[in-house]
Amino acid sequence: MSSGLRRLHFLMMLALAVAHLSAHTKAQVTPEEHAKHHPEGGQAAGHGMGGPGSGGEGAGMGGMMAGMGEMMQGMHSPPQRELYPALMEFADLPLEERAAVQARAHERMLGGSARLSNGLRRLSDAAPTDDFIEMQAALGEMREGLAEFDSGLAAHRALAEGRSPKSVALQWFQREMSLLDRGVGHSQGGPFGLSWFHFLGMLLLTVFAVAMVSMYFFKMRRATNLLQGLVGTQPSEPPAASEPSPANSLEAPAVAAVATEPPPPAISAARKVRAKGPWTGQLLVAGIYDETPGIKSFRLMQVERGTLPFSFLPGQFLTLSVAPAGRPVKRSYTIASSPTVVDYAEITVKREAEGLVSRFLHDEVRVGDLLDVKAPAGTFTFTGDEADSVVLIGGGVGITPLMSVIRFLTDRAWPGEITLIYCCRTSADFVFREELEARQRRHPNLNVVASMTREAGTVWMGSKGRLTPELIQAAVPDIARKLVHLCGPPQMMEAIKAILMELGLPPGALKTEAFGPARKPAPAVAPAPPDASAVPPEVTTTPAVTATVEFARSGKSAPLPPGMPVLDVADQLGVEIENSCRTGICGSCKVTLLSGSVEMEVEDGLEPGEKEAGVILACQATSSGDVSVDA
Repeated sequence: MSSGLRRLHFLMMLALAVAHLSAHTKAQVTPEEHAKHHPEGGQAAGHGMGGPGSGGEGAGMGGMMAGMGEMMQGMHSPPQRELYPALMEFADLPLEERAAVQARAHERMLGGSARLSNGLRRLSDAAPTDDFIEMQAALGEMREGLAEFDSGLAAHRALAEGRSPKSVALQWFQREMSLLDRGVGHSQGGPFGLSWFHFLGMLLLTVFAVAMVSMYFFKMRRATNLLQGLVGTQPSEPPAASEPSPANSLEAPAVAAVATEPPPPAISAARKVRAKGPWTGQLLVAGIYDETPGIKSFRLMQVERGTLPFSFLPGQFLTLSVAPAGRPVKRSYTIASSPTVVDYAEITVKREAEGLVSRFLHDEVRVGDLLDVKAPAGTFTFTGDEADSVVLIGGGVGITPLMSVIRFLTDRAWPGEITLIYCCRTSADFVFREELEARQRRHPNLNVVASMTREAGTVWMGSKGRLTPELIQAAVPDIARKLVHLCGPPQMMEAIKAILMELGLPPGALKTEAFGPARKPAPAVAPAPPDASAVPPEVTTTPAVTATVEFARSGKSAPLPPGMPVLDVADQLGVEIENSCRTGICGSCKVTLLSGSVEMEVEDGLEPGEKEAGVILACQATSSGDVSVDA
């Protein structure tokens, strides 16, 4: 035990002893005191009404007093007569006897003081060594001394106040037998009706308890900090706005390869701490759900079914890495589930007939497979802090990032106005229809307007045809003052952008994200039929000019056909260029142009000033002349 704890221990024991002595002085007579009052060892005055030798059960005060009278015969033998029996014997004391009683009372006070002093010294010596037996004996001696001192003091006070000696002795016996109310004869004098001894003792105990509780919480916080330090990670924070934007694609997304071996065991303590920034690892396909005839949702969870190792914002995406047919590819898919659900993330994918990855997901991936995932990324987000209302416009499977926003806002009972304007081919292709209807019934601030382009033969009773300025204006009359998020196939987005500009929406109030291939394939041109009457032109032998792309860091080069992006040539040569969406949105394929010039149909993945600094998107960069890039 340290010296500080020993001192605290001693003070607490001393406070308890003083409080305990005060209580026992008023309620008990020690065996030694009892022996002094009854030298013949007979009646047990002051130890209960029916104690041994009391003349039978409940003999009462009268029998006890009679026993005392017999004991106090021989009044003139001072050594055998105690103070209070002498007071009981006389109706009143003459002057000489009063002086004698006062002298004996003074002796008792001196003797009690000596005992108290000696007991306190013994307690002080025993406390630092944890000698509990000696400490108990010291407390007993202090209790006896306090009782002896109290009896002498009471006699002095009674004689000084001129009260009858017999009444003084009777009151003393009654107090010793706990027959008096605690307020009789002894004023408490302390706060709340307590004695000062009791009050100080309780105060010290309270201070001690508060100190112990404070030490406990301090140790727990220190242990928590130590655990976090051992884990080596911190709780997640929302990704910065400068992270690359996602490219959700009807086919552009790709899938993670099915693992052939189980992942290394995760640290159970660390898996509860969500990663800061993009996380890379494997997730389990925990469920596959049919949304429409050509669209499925894939639920991804931790292998151990715990909290996701990353956090995300509504509208962000994850990137899957797979190798269908032995060809490594990456694709990005928007997370359709809400960030309020922390145990899983869901992606919703449409199967494209020519889609390498979407066909792999729909046809080969099964529940229980593991997919390689990197997440989260993207700035096509809305959390409710950006504006007090939002208009979400989507087409086809482009509804997935908008659905994450709707789920997030309604889960949190966001009070702002939410309007979804959605267009797809038929009611059978209306993904999330039932859930949207249920959320609209529960949340009056959610308004869903849908239109089907091929409604013939269906039971659809809503709007029909493509989205028009009239439909949008009717759904949101003040759309020029709203924040709009637009997501869908590139052709649909271009048409809606023109409509929104026509309705007066400022360009800064529109956020977009393309779904599907951003590059439009060159139309096939059929050769003209030969004209027999025409004079054949003069044949020239001018050789065709072919551009070349050089990958300076890799030391490789190859022809760059017209219309082919630099990234496709890099794939053929085995030059590694990071990529994800291949639609010009996410910005992961940025490279530096060293020489030459390129054209890019989509530049959304570039930050302001990057194009001027020579940064290009390899998935969009095409050229008719020689170029060199840093890759």
